[in-house]
Amino acid sequence: MLCLSALIAARANAGQIAEPTEKMEPGQQGEHEGHGEHDAQQHHHLHLALGGEKCEPKFTYEEGPLGPSHWAGLCNSGKMQAPIDIQHAEKLRIYDLKVNYQPADLDIVNDCNQYRILIKFPDNYWLTVGKKPYFLSEIHFREPGENAINGKRPRMSIQLVHFSPEGVFLIIEVPVVAGKENPVIKTLWKHIPAPGEENKVKGVKINPTDLLPADRSFYRFPGSLTTPICNEMATWYVMRTPIELSEEQIAEYSNHYHNTARPLQPLNARPVSERQ
Repeated sequence: MLCLSALIAARANAGQIAEPTEKMEPGQQGEHEGHGEHDAQQHHHLHLALGGEKCEPKFTYEEGPLGPSHWAGLCNSGKMQAPIDIQHAEKLRIYDLKVNYQPADLDIVNDCNQYRILIKFPDNYWLTVGKKPYFLSEIHFREPGENAINGKRPRMSIQLVHFSPEGVFLIIEVPVVAGKENPVIKTLWKHIPAPGEENKVKGVKINPTDLLPADRSFYRFPGSLTTPICNEMATWYVMRTPIELSEEQIAEYSNHYHNTARPLQPLNARPVSERQ
């Protein structure tokens, strides 16, 4: 991101995420600091169950009747849309990301309707920004990467999608460059199911930490989801340092999906920051 059991059930189309019941500014620190089991179960799930649905796209990345200029919701009217081209950043005293991920049984989906292969996670794997918890919901991939740095997009990117109890998304995007084989990706690609199918692999565990670079420095900006309906309740953390996948691993992903990055969106005077 992706079932917000209470918030997403009424979603009209696959790939569209309903507005959270509580309105908050992206990145706003809510009064509620808890991260109990009840909150996790009610708020952080973003995935919908598969099965019984025809495997065809509900939107496309190529121009046409389902293309980006025809996407619904805020996609063509919002002022805080993602992805963007990051050309400068203001140095600020901002919180680091404190990763509390743990290994989880592999649960991988080939979601043909939303142009992605995604990895789903249970309720209790989350990170914190200050005292604020965010629950890791899924990991998915883009080819090319979505956010650009000085006009250049990476070959691919890995996006870790999180959700807070107050209804705010936090997305970490990790750029990918060609290099040595990545052992975690090797495991993931080995278990990719058929289009529209889900594969729960007992005994095979994935630790999301292994898909983050050792250098956790980042660019941060307020933005949106990059699929319809382009909900603007999101904060992006774009890692400055890439991780490596082999050329063969990049090509294997491209065998399933390619050109899955939304067109770059205007910055509209939004602040882009990095840590001092």
